[in-house]
Amino acid sequence: MELTNLSFLHEKRNNHRIIGAVASRKTSGNFDGSLLHDFDVLIIVVYRQHEDEEIIEHRMDASNKNIQVIYIDRQVLENDTITGRNHMIVEQFLKGELIWDTDRELERLRKQFAHFERPLSERRILLEFARFLELYVEARRHMQQQQVMDAYNCIFQALPHWARIDLCEKGIYPEMAVLEQVREHKLDVHKLYEQLAFSNETMEQRVELVLLACEFSVMSKMSECSASLFRVLRSRQQPWSIRELLDHPELCHVGSRLSMIVRKLVYRSLIKETTIWNPKAGGEREIHYSLH
Repeated sequence: MELTNLSFLHEKRNNHRIIGAVASRKTSGNFDGSLLHDFDVLIIVVYRQHEDEEIIEHRMDASNKNIQVIYIDRQVLENDTITGRNHMIVEQFLKGELIWDTDRELERLRKQFAHFERPLSERRILLEFARFLELYVEARRHMQQQQVMDAYNCIFQALPHWARIDLCEKGIYPEMAVLEQVREHKLDVHKLYEQLAFSNETMEQRVELVLLACEFSVMSKMSECSASLFRVLRSRQQPWSIRELLDHPELCHVGSRLSMIVRKLVYRSLIKETTIWNPKAGGEREIHYSLH
């Protein structure tokens, strides 16, 4: 099947909002994930419209081949790369065949994603660190209450976030099978995963050892992982309220976890807090944040 000759794509070439398209073919006899599960071809059409709507079409060509077409906004695709959402679409976008590329924009975009250059990687690192930190704190709380199984579950979920941090720092896009990916790249976090899952020590001992490693290895990189937050803080002279930080386009993907990171950074004296009187709050003072 010659994908560039598909009639519906020819119809859309005059649409200035469409940047291009990437196609993936189902490998004979292999399961290629849910996007290609019952289709011979997947086509991802990238457009520029600043809308969250994802449009899906199911088509059949003249030779009775089933085609799934997914239309996705360029900004949504970039956000999915940062947040890890729709990872299958991102992976197929990176690995598929370029069948249409206006002004070579998709080629440039795929290189940017594949090499995971700044500031994309820094924004993903901050998000993964926030996710890791939340699970790490929860695991510590469970251990203090002698809830070893729950602590094990939390730290087991935390390790993939640590793995993604390590991969992002090396300019490698984290794939779905992230623990297999770090094993292939011989990153230390895979040793911790094996120790947690397969060591002969008791479960409590395994959890404590991995928690210690988390404390000394990842927590020590808090400043590096917060690079995108620091960039926002230094972008103006006035201190920032937590609401302003949560709403900032460079940080909004982190969500409510950002508050926890900010407080940890204050506790470790990496950022400072100041109080500002707010007459609208009935005389109460509002906490704002800035770099030292």
